[in-house]
Amino acid sequence: MDIYSAVILLAEFILGIIIFPKFIDHMKKLKLGQYIRQEGPDLHNYKEGTPTAGGIVFISLAVIAGLILKLPKELIFTLLFYGFIGFLDDFVSIAKKRSLGLRAWQKLALQFLFSIWIAHTVLQYRTSSIFGITVPSWLFYIFTMLLVSGYSNATNLTDGIDGLAGWVFVTSMIPFMFFSKSSMEYKAIFVIIMPLLSFLVYNTRPAKVFMGDTGSLALGAYISTYALMTNNELSLLFFTPIFLLETISVILQVSSYKLRGKRLFKMAPIHHHFELLGWKEEKIVGVFSAWNLAIAIFYIAFFLESII
Repeated sequence: MDIYSAVILLAEFILGIIIFPKFIDHMKKLKLGQYIRQEGPDLHNYKEGTPTAGGIVFISLAVIAGLILKLPKELIFTLLFYGFIGFLDDFVSIAKKRSLGLRAWQKLALQFLFSIWIAHTVLQYRTSSIFGITVPSWLFYIFTMLLVSGYSNATNLTDGIDGLAGWVFVTSMIPFMFFSKSSMEYKAIFVIIMPLLSFLVYNTRPAKVFMGDTGSLALGAYISTYALMTNNELSLLFFTPIFLLETISVILQVSSYKLRGKRLFKMAPIHHHFELLGWKEEKIVGVFSAWNLAIAIFYIAFFLESII
């Protein structure tokens, strides 16, 4: 990576550090804060009113830097598209003074619509293959819709305690460095990590700002789109075990309750289960992020050993 690119990426972090306090103060003056869902843990009641939609800042910085560094349009528009869906969700939540914003079907419809465009553009320079197996283009479209929208929502589910979604994303994105084949791929990794790190400075417990759906939906879509563009769909599964675990825990919880009338966990997503077991938020963030990175490292070590 050249010095010019490094300076741009560093500038993202510094600008984020400077801008976030002003963003937080502005949101407080407007009284635009997070509404805590009633079915959530009572431990979260003190977070009511904390400024949200912080994703606006780190997404904006990433998009501007991405344009300067001439990153592929697919990545830039993914941030814009899914950030826009998240913004609508946050806006509705704040306007109606409730924890839930858009209806689930509304959010999913928009996610599917944008993921169709992602599939179309990605197919302009890669074959329609899934995990290395060539498939009809229509099947690749469906796969992309499920993958991108699925990861977008998985990141959203993970964003339940201070710093968790952000740090899990960072530990999921960094391992892709080992499979990067060009300077552009390195830039695409750090163009989102650097402003996100500046956000995490203010999102660590007790959080002064939340990323909101604006941030979480965009992050999940970004990492899955990056994996598609670089033919790393299989690696994506091993680099994001916590995102998958959070999603699976919700599916199992809902299924168990509907079929058996019993819950498997004290609360889902699973980070709330550990929270109700007495784990502090900092411990959950540390353990989940460490395991996320450890599983990725095991996968990388196995992959490298198999090709040597």
